[in-house]
Amino acid sequence: MHRIIVITLVLVCSVTDLLAQDTWNRQNLQRTGKFYLYWGWNRSWYTQSDIHLYGADHDIVLKDVQATDLPTPFSMESYFYITRISIPQTNLKLGYYLNNKNSIAFGFDHMKYQVVENQSVNVTGYIDRRGPYEGRYDGEEVQLSREFLMYNHTDGLNYVFAEWNRHDFPVSLARNKVVISTESGLSAALLRPRSAVRFLKTQGPNVYHNAGYGVNGKIGVNFLLFKHLSIMTELKGGFINMPNIRATATKQGQAKQHFWFLQSNILIGTTFGLW
Repeated sequence: MHRIIVITLVLVCSVTDLLAQDTWNRQNLQRTGKFYLYWGWNRSWYTQSDIHLYGADHDIVLKDVQATDLPTPFSMESYFYITRISIPQTNLKLGYYLNNKNSIAFGFDHMKYQVVENQSVNVTGYIDRRGPYEGRYDGEEVQLSREFLMYNHTDGLNYVFAEWNRHDFPVSLARNKVVISTESGLSAALLRPRSAVRFLKTQGPNVYHNAGYGVNGKIGVNFLLFKHLSIMTELKGGFINMPNIRATATKQGQAKQHFWFLQSNILIGTTFGLW
């Protein structure tokens, strides 16, 4: 009999705890109509990409070009001084809770993309410019030296997005001072890079321009501290297509490329209401 009593008490305590947990979630996670704001930093990885360069005197495709991101070495000045915080690979996002489970957000991922120098790639097409690279190419291997090509979106590969998010599975810890929840979402983006391209020692315009679009999915974990401060980790994966890259000073000279990307983010933010 005493075992039955003990088991009953344990079950009652468990149910009471669950009900208390549910009551806390209902009362303290009422986010409908609230806003959230995040600032953070990212690392990114890119698949190999075919880069199509064309203009009045050239039309070539560079096959399977490798590229990396360009993280800024950590320092308090580079990452936290107000005049320099936009230099690293950063993230900014403002969102609005439609209800406790769904939100929309608009943001800006300042990624960076640099082609690995001195790699050898296969080239097809032609170059009709007097010099050592003049001629037709049918898969010949060319080294991407500074004399041939410098190609970067390091100022940066700017991903301006609109996002839908789903918020699930809140769990409270430390007497409700910490709430852990998951986040998943889908985004569509405008790519607005500032592309530094120098082809055969001729410098491109290096200006911000609308180059294409991107789409991605994401998953994340959010740590809500003391109801207002949030620390979130995200993992994004998606596709970028840029058919309109400004590669030369004239609009006749352009570049095209597309690739897949993976991005990891860490963000710090807050949730707030306006009324």
